[in-house]
Amino acid sequence: MPESSLPAISPFGAGLKPGRFGNRFEGISPITIAERADLTLCIMSAASGKSGAIAEQVEALTGLILPAGPKRVSEKGLSLIGTAPGQWLAIADGDATRKTLDKLAEALSGLATIADISDGKAVLRVSGPRVCDALAKGCSLDLDPRAFKPGDAATTPVALIDCQIWQIDDTPSYELAVPSSFAGSFWHWLTSSSAEFGYTVE
Repeated sequence: MPESSLPAISPFGAGLKPGRFGNRFEGISPITIAERADLTLCIMSAASGKSGAIAEQVEALTGLILPAGPKRVSEKGLSLIGTAPGQWLAIADGDATRKTLDKLAEALSGLATIADISDGKAVLRVSGPRVCDALAKGCSLDLDPRAFKPGDAATTPVALIDCQIWQIDDTPSYELAVPSSFAGSFWHWLTSSSAEFGYTVE
């Protein structure tokens, strides 16, 4: 019998369709939303007293300086985000970067445990001049550029859903990772919050 494959289903549900939605707007989209599919996400947890050795291995293999706090560093599709003392979220974008992540896991054997959580997280990128206004409706984190800048990261509830958020650039653009089981609810909240300003789904 020939093998058949089913199309991938987004955890954000059927609402994830390209187009313009909410209040009408001209020119630059006030808010742009895009799913970050096909990412590999891993939690990297240091063994007791091994953070220094891990940092050395990470820098030698990737050139990245391991964040000591809630910060994001990124190079050639590999991102490392501090989420807790001795713990980081590693994100690989693309096949070549996944191979780098595999090499990193080998190099850190005995120093850290690395668990793949790709199926348990759903990631969105949100950007635009009104994105902070939309996020402020359900997020108590101060996203003012004087308080939160590119490279900053945090773990905080957004719309009462546990969320990891990090800023990509000054547009501003953010990426948000939420539990896959709550992705549909998060999508409904985010699009409802963005409708006042108008938003584009890519």
